[in-house]
Amino acid sequence: MNKRNKIIITLLFFLTFVLIIGIYFFPDEEPIVVDRGNAISEKILPQQSHKSGADAGLKKESSPPISPAASAGTSAPAKAKASDSNPYVSYPETLIDLLGIDMDKLLAESETFKNTTIHVEWMDRIHDILKNLDPEKRAAIDKNHTALLYIKDKLNEAYLTGKIDHETFKKAIADLMKWHQKTYESILSRAEYEALFEIAPEQVDDTIDALIDQTPEYSFILNQDIPVEAVKEQVQGYKLEEVNTHFKKMVLDRDDIGKQINSGAMTLEQARAALNQSQQAFIAKCKEILTENEINTIFGSVTALETGSTQTEPPAVLGDSDETTLGFKIENPETSIEAVTEKIDKTKLEDIRFFYQERTAERDKLIEKLDAGEITPEAVENSSREMDAAFDDNCRSTLTDAEYQLIFGNSD
Repeated sequence: MNKRNKIIITLLFFLTFVLIIGIYFFPDEEPIVVDRGNAISEKILPQQSHKSGADAGLKKESSPPISPAASAGTSAPAKAKASDSNPYVSYPETLIDLLGIDMDKLLAESETFKNTTIHVEWMDRIHDILKNLDPEKRAAIDKNHTALLYIKDKLNEAYLTGKIDHETFKKAIADLMKWHQKTYESILSRAEYEALFEIAPEQVDDTIDALIDQTPEYSFILNQDIPVEAVKEQVQGYKLEEVNTHFKKMVLDRDDIGKQINSGAMTLEQARAALNQSQQAFIAKCKEILTENEINTIFGSVTALETGSTQTEPPAVLGDSDETTLGFKIENPETSIEAVTEKIDKTKLEDIRFFYQERTAERDKLIEKLDAGEITPEAVENSSREMDAAFDDNCRSTLTDAEYQLIFGNSD
């Protein structure tokens, strides 16, 4: 993916909403509350999620989904039904009507997105690149962006609960993204716009359309060895639709759990239990709906369904296979994958996987900043040492001494 697409995707908070099943625990694509005094990485806590009941609400709603995608037409920046004293603030009225959003609630509740990681990081980028931006324009960008996140959250909810279908969802997301980009055209000069997005404004719509075209209808399909169209030919459509309903319920669970984490209504331990319960409900429903052959066709194997990932090569002592199977590297050369999975509790392994992947994600961010010339190699080295120390502390606090040595050897 080129740099311009990365910037647009980062800004718009993965608005294409590709529902990758990936790792069921601690997914990393929804906003997390940030305390600037004690910054928390966006990938440390679970995403937003919904209800922890295993089977509650798993059936489709009786009301049919909205399918006229054309009804979600693009709306250029326009004044919403509520007035705003800032002339640069606008709202996508067509989408507000589509979703039945109350403007008073939008104006009040969009403020809750001000402390999310995606918003804080985007406003930091605005500050860094547009240092001399007029305060009124900066305030409009702040308000427009929180409105974007609020409407995107409502779109997710409408799609996941079956109120709108996939095509309407895709069209609405594209329209939301395009509206938001148009607000910047009305606020910034061309030079400011290109400095911020590293793309000409006339290229944005095509870029958004290309991103939206990549959004799969059945995001739960994990099998990489067979094309999606072949999966549709081998598994009856009604079964795919039913699995998709339960998959979206699991994502909705995840969203609500993340919100409860952010509000302080749920602890991390409670979130882990709720996520596991929702995951197991999805797995059970898949086994109930599908034959073993159909599970193999969709997920690659029963194991892939149960773990949320595909294993492309047989287990090995070390190398890429341990990352594929466990989600982290085994550093003890005398240890096998089988020994680790047999002797260490699954919940602990999930925690180590989370710590490992969090460190990897943070290092990737450092490399991006280094490549962009934003930080020095020395800063990268210092931060990496701190990350390694934090990772080691987390692992030692999770594992017994024997378990730690089994994975990492006698390293100090």
